[in-house]
Amino acid sequence: MITTGFDARVKVQQVIDNQLPEFLLSESPKSVDFLKQYYVSQEFQGGPIDLVENLDQYLSLNNLTPDILNDHVTITSDVTSSDTTINVTTTNGFPKQYGLVKLGDEVISYTGITTNTFTGCIRGFSGITSYRDTLNPEELVFTSSTAESHSSGEQIINLSSLFLKEFYRKLVFTCTWIRGS
Repeated sequence: MITTGFDARVKVQQVIDNQLPEFLLSESPKSVDFLKQYYVSQEFQGGPIDLVENLDQYLSLNNLTPDILNDHVTITSDVTSSDTTINVTTTNGFPKQYGLVKLGDEVISYTGITTNTFTGCIRGFSGITSYRDTLNPEELVFTSSTAESHSSGEQIINLSSLFLKEFYRKLVFTCTWIRGS
């Protein structure tokens, strides 16, 4: 969930291990890890569960600032294909953990951030890089990538915000359509 400007709310991934019955935990100890990772994949900033649970906060125009939702930032030093930390101008407006970014043609997942770095980077990742294919606007664009080297000054695009940006685009379209009716 976006925490800057938003009320912090408990996520399922934080309490799942206390919610499962003892027999399930003893018969299938990996079930907790599986369910936690599932909810991590759904509760990230701008993700489906986060959007539904925090709709009231997302609809507040006061929360549409670069500190809360940032489209892109610039890398401040060269990045080799094996680096797991990427230095940037700021990480404001990016998920604090489990984010997805695009640098050049490479998709990168990261596990954490500091003020000016993405940490725990998993290079050459795969993911949705656009909600519209130019040849088929109704299709998502899923991209597989390989780790590459990058030069200082390149921009990192926040892929974690794609779902949220599409939500806002459709919300504005719907409001415009309703007013025009």
